[in-house]
Amino acid sequence: MMEFAFTLRYRLGMPCRDYNALAEQLAASGCDDVWVSVNRAGYLVLAFLRPAETPSVALSHAIADVQRALPSAELIDIRSDFMAN
Repeated sequence: MMEFAFTLRYRLGMPCRDYNALAEQLAASGCDDVWVSVNRAGYLVLAFLRPAETPSVALSHAIADVQRALPSAELIDIRSDFMAN
């Protein structure tokens, strides 16, 4: 198994004021391998380092985990070179 680094950017359905609670919600849904931040435009930025057999498995599982944690969040963009670490 390898680790794949990628970033998912989301638009939240409603403004969030408690980012610690948001990070806990993500961790409870399987995103305990993510660094959570918010950019200047107010988008949620999730930087993953996820173990998986392939990059597509890492990405699809991360997206599903985020969707489960934040069902109203809209995926805006995906960034990665899919370089194994």
